[in-house]
Amino acid sequence: MGEVPDRASSVNFGLEGLTTKRARQIVLASIKKDPAGDLHIEDTPAMKNYRLLNPEFRFAVFYPETGALLPGSSSELADYFKGQTTQIHIIGSMFHILNDPNERSRGYIRVANTRFGLLGTIVYGAQFHWDDIAYQLYVNFNLINIVSYLPLLVVLSVVALIVMTNGLRPLRSAASMVAEIDLDTTSRSIPLDHLPKEVTPFVEAVNGAFKRVTDGIERERRFIANSAHELRTPIAILRSRIERMEPGELKREIKRDTKRVQTILDQLLVLAQMEARGNNHALGAINLSELAKNAAADYSPIALDLGKSLEFNGPDEPVFAKGIRWAMESVMTNLIENAVRAEPPGGTVIVRLSKDAAIEVVDHGEGVATADRERIFEPFWRKSENTPGTGLGLAITKELTTKLGGSIELLETPGGGATFKVTFQQFEDTPRPYQKNSSDQLLEHTGKLTAPS
Repeated sequence: MGEVPDRASSVNFGLEGLTTKRARQIVLASIKKDPAGDLHIEDTPAMKNYRLLNPEFRFAVFYPETGALLPGSSSELADYFKGQTTQIHIIGSMFHILNDPNERSRGYIRVANTRFGLLGTIVYGAQFHWDDIAYQLYVNFNLINIVSYLPLLVVLSVVALIVMTNGLRPLRSAASMVAEIDLDTTSRSIPLDHLPKEVTPFVEAVNGAFKRVTDGIERERRFIANSAHELRTPIAILRSRIERMEPGELKREIKRDTKRVQTILDQLLVLAQMEARGNNHALGAINLSELAKNAAADYSPIALDLGKSLEFNGPDEPVFAKGIRWAMESVMTNLIENAVRAEPPGGTVIVRLSKDAAIEVVDHGEGVATADRERIFEPFWRKSENTPGTGLGLAITKELTTKLGGSIELLETPGGGATFKVTFQQFEDTPRPYQKNSSDQLLEHTGKLTAPS
């Protein structure tokens, strides 16, 4: 009879142990009582199926006090323990029969209380099958085992939580960095330090994708800036030729259209410079009062030619904001031009400056439909094919305003029309005393420079 299994077969010792336990349960379930009250082992369907899967399977059931076997038992298997079962209470023991040519065979003998009283069971020759594991999980899934293992499960769960939390902390940090990346910061890369080596290839691939996107964006920006710069020369030549034309309505319309194209080119160049500088541009103190009046004064002659006028309202004291002058001038010029184009003949476009560095440009035209208010700042958007313009002005204006740290919104003008409100970052300290300039004089001369009482 058996000893500790040799090294060659010890690999499967634990798995075969699961098999013998399942075999014992099947044997115990096959014990039946006849009408006379005697026990025997019945060849149940479960037993038949198990013996088909394990042709070498043998079993025996005995009474520990006498060693007598139940009918249906293998007397050959029981003979290995003859004379021992009545002298020793075998709680449970694995064994292997030495003359068995199958070194993987395992047996199990145990004396325990059953539904029929104290009985001994011997099983031998069952081979391991993967469903033995599922069977053991099913058999042992009870309240006692759950309560017994609950503290261990809690400890293991806490340990796993701590390990997972610490292991995933670098990934969460990398995810936060990715969430902050936009079109202006695609040059950033996620550091590989302290990252688990399993995710390093993925992070390297993400960094490579950002690099390719950055290169593509830079190429497009250079193309736009170079194209806008190259187009300035033919536009300048065209304007000089228009100046030599005979005065008349045709000349005014061509000059107006040429001015619009010139404005778009200037805005594209301004936007290209802002994007090239990224976050490195320095925001200085800009006198919004002076800037708004200059923009209104510069466009007043064009508005007058169209039968419209410009009105400026603002506080007596200057209002300063953080920004870049040429970028702010581009924003103001575009909003005023857009408002003059929308204003009905004989109407007045109002440029209103408040003390909190907000500028409103008010027109009294058709306004913007509610359904179009989310799309109006999209590039190339126009109300219809018959609407003049390129659809780039407001898109560029929004980009410039955002890069300056400001905001722009579309409001409805009371009585009809559209009001564009631009809010810049307010500069609290006044850098220098305010003085009237030529813009004040020009607007005062046209009778349209007013200040709120």
